[in-house]
Amino acid sequence: MNTHEQNANWMKKFLFVLGAVFVVVGVVLQWPLAGKTYMEFIEGKGYLALMLGLIMIVLGFSVPLLMGEEEDS
Repeated sequence: MNTHEQNANWMKKFLFVLGAVFVVVGVVLQWPLAGKTYMEFIEGKGYLALMLGLIMIVLGFSVPLLMGEEEDS
């Protein structure tokens, strides 16, 4: 495993963990989720943390593409 692959794996894990932390904080701040209208949900305190966490998790999935790694199948 070369340093490029190690950096990609480290960044992927970092984005997953940090994204998961933001998602958990967002859900805790939004609690209870059930019974809210859409406007109440997006105006809630945890909405931005929740969305940031989801974006970070998606970026974690796309790290190999962003870093230019190509897998041969």
